[in-house]
Amino acid sequence: MLAGCTTTVAGSAQRERRTAPLRDLIAVLPTGAEVSQAVGNRVDAAGPPVAGGVEALPNGIRDNSAANPIECLGPASPFMRVVYETGEIRGAAWQEFSHYGGSQTVSSVDAGVVEFTSQTEAQRMFTAFAQRWKTCEGTSVTTALHNASDTELYQTITDVRVDATVVSATVVNSDNQRDAEFPTERAIGLAGDCIVDVDVAVTDGTSAEQRASGRAVKVATIMLDNVNRNR
Repeated sequence: MLAGCTTTVAGSAQRERRTAPLRDLIAVLPTGAEVSQAVGNRVDAAGPPVAGGVEALPNGIRDNSAANPIECLGPASPFMRVVYETGEIRGAAWQEFSHYGGSQTVSSVDAGVVEFTSQTEAQRMFTAFAQRWKTCEGTSVTTALHNASDTELYQTITDVRVDATVVSATVVNSDNQRDAEFPTERAIGLAGDCIVDVDVAVTDGTSAEQRASGRAVKVATIMLDNVNRNR
């Protein structure tokens, strides 16, 4: 939001631009109860939320040596710094939720939000992301763990869907060790000067239960409502 007043300098009127206050981005993040209801089983906050500037975003992957092709990292993994740092960022926050053991269908959820310098900048980034996700549909992102068994992880991007304010996809996770495949539901959403980013790991359950069912979109919608509520 811009506010201004008129001042006179050397006989000319100039508009003074003021920066809108930073959002409370932690307030945009969903609660454990909200996430649990959205995904259909209990998950709990795995620790305190992380918040700050661009440095708050995970930064363990920077190039093709860590994830190949790096251009498709965005739809494969949530709120990575290398994906978002091309934008003019004001702040970021994210929270991990998890509940392992038992027979719950969803074992973990990652939910994050990035605030940009303006709604125009957020829209520019969201449009670029939507195009990238569609371009990456059908691509497998390979991550080498460089461990004793030379494990490689594969994330295949499928079922990309784009509308005006939400982009979603299903990422099929596998590896070269013949472990069981499982899907991850992905979603990003746009509201105001923010993009929200959600990852839902569906690691157990029947084939029907593991089928993508809009869980990530539901979590993203909660966060978009929080952004709009706190404008």
